[in-house]
Amino acid sequence: MDKNLVGNVDVEFTIEGVDGKMNFEYDLNLFKNSAKEYNHELCRLACRLVTVGYDKIVDDESAEAETGFPWTQPGLKKVLDKMGFEHQEIQPKADRDEVSYFIASRDIDLDGEEFNLVIAAFIGSYKKTWYSNFDPFGVDRIANDGNGYAGFEEKGKIHLGFADARDFMHGRITDFIKKNASGKPFKILLMGHSRGAATADLLATKVIKNGGFGEDIKIDKDNLYTYCFATPNFADSKQVDLDDPELKQIYSIVCPEDFVTEVLPKSCGFGKYGTVYSILGSDNLSINDYRKEKDAMQLKYNDYKDNKIYMSYKKGNQAVSNISKVMAASMPDLDTFYNKKMKECFNSYSAFEYYKYTLCGYVSGNDTPEDQANVDRAMKLMLISAVDLIGTSSAFRKISKFFVFKEGIGGATGNKIGATYFSDSHRCETYLAYLMSMSEEQLKANTVK
Repeated sequence: MDKNLVGNVDVEFTIEGVDGKMNFEYDLNLFKNSAKEYNHELCRLACRLVTVGYDKIVDDESAEAETGFPWTQPGLKKVLDKMGFEHQEIQPKADRDEVSYFIASRDIDLDGEEFNLVIAAFIGSYKKTWYSNFDPFGVDRIANDGNGYAGFEEKGKIHLGFADARDFMHGRITDFIKKNASGKPFKILLMGHSRGAATADLLATKVIKNGGFGEDIKIDKDNLYTYCFATPNFADSKQVDLDDPELKQIYSIVCPEDFVTEVLPKSCGFGKYGTVYSILGSDNLSINDYRKEKDAMQLKYNDYKDNKIYMSYKKGNQAVSNISKVMAASMPDLDTFYNKKMKECFNSYSAFEYYKYTLCGYVSGNDTPEDQANVDRAMKLMLISAVDLIGTSSAFRKISKFFVFKEGIGGATGNKIGATYFSDSHRCETYLAYLMSMSEEQLKANTVK
């Protein structure tokens, strides 16, 4: 293990079958600064860590003794070793009510003051966790006898699927710290992408409000750093205070072209905690400046995605904005989301059932014959309902059309027909490429709240 605070390592990784590479630079002296102030370089470091957390999963029984599970991620492991993290727990898989993650720790000396640095990264949706993403009331939970990890006390206030991931990780990090703590005061970095970003945001909120991870693990707010990428909305502003000043030190980076950051709809009162910055998009730049900044991003993206061309929406964020309005109109509140029935292929489904049978079924894996049947059903429903003018409601037809023509056909044909706009705008590699090509001033110029 390299115990230096500053260094770099050339790392190769494979994400969703596409190879990439990165010169992974790090400087742990960044933790000298207070967590209450945004730090652009620490934000970049966090995004680099989350990105390599998507590396391919390789079965390795020998890894269990060191990282807790019988598999590894070669690129991620190389980075953590180089950064001197002597204690590691790597779990890239997750059950329905959980989240994929890695945790690592090491001691650092900052100008003669020693700390135990703990980093915890939460990765985006893994197979069955997609069902949790579209179940904010926890109707179909499996963990804890159907009560999830978080129970039902916060129902209607925050998304219970993400609350489950929060409390699952609260337990994992607590156990990790108790097992590996060195007795020094803590510096803790929480970070995540997509479902993992919601997890990081909610977990940071819980830790700030409680002063740590329980009675035995206290942490000063100045030493709790939180950076979230592509954070979905998860809280009802009518029920909770999204502008709580104590939570401003939680930083979320969103993209105006990323559909995920628009769910649940902001126009219906949903949002997230903390400070939100937006990367550049056609809605906050002139056409020429947008093209210039996208070109600068593409140079970084070339490395992370093996010279793949980033496919942005032809009309910028307009397609995402339009479909968000459709969603908001069809589900102005969560009771409607679960209970109002609309037509799809001559059947009556609620919005909750629609997503469960279509999008969730399509992306949640095909590990069993039952899973494959769900995938086949989802593909059939989405394709038919995207063009069905008679037996499908306008809202479901428009939503299906969005997913089929902005992602589904492109994904199924390797971009030979259509394009993968949806996934390209949401990838952690996209966020990293933008952050590496953007200055702090550019980012802060687009403060969402």
